[in-house]
Amino acid sequence: MVTPAGGLACHVDAMRFIDHVPQSEYTAGALAAAVYITSGIRGMERGSVSMDRDEEGRDVPSDLELVRLAVPRRVFTMSHYQYAADRLQWLYKHRRMIGGLEFCEEPPVLRFFAGRMKPKVDWGAHLVEAFENDFGTAC
Repeated sequence: MVTPAGGLACHVDAMRFIDHVPQSEYTAGALAAAVYITSGIRGMERGSVSMDRDEEGRDVPSDLELVRLAVPRRVFTMSHYQYAADRLQWLYKHRRMIGGLEFCEEPPVLRFFAGRMKPKVDWGAHLVEAFENDFGTAC
């Protein structure tokens, strides 16, 4: 986590959390997807996905790759925070399963908002399998 924490959110340093995923494979976006897959918690990528390409069409790497987890203070209970912490701890133990992302649809502007990404390899299915082995299925 980035410290000190902010008043409305906490930020996870994706480049430290999944240091094996190169920034060119959108580290923060990959971590945000993995958090959602394993917890249902929707975070916000704040990194290279949010940057526009340069005039030659090359990615502009962000200085930071963060996943923002918003914390509306009057909505969540302590059990919500404990659930989120538990899932992040589980994900950290299985972080080597997380892989990178690539754009499959990329508009010329606002790619972070309207673009679509896909995993470079099928890491999401393997992450779900490991999660189901530890926690079971919803059915």
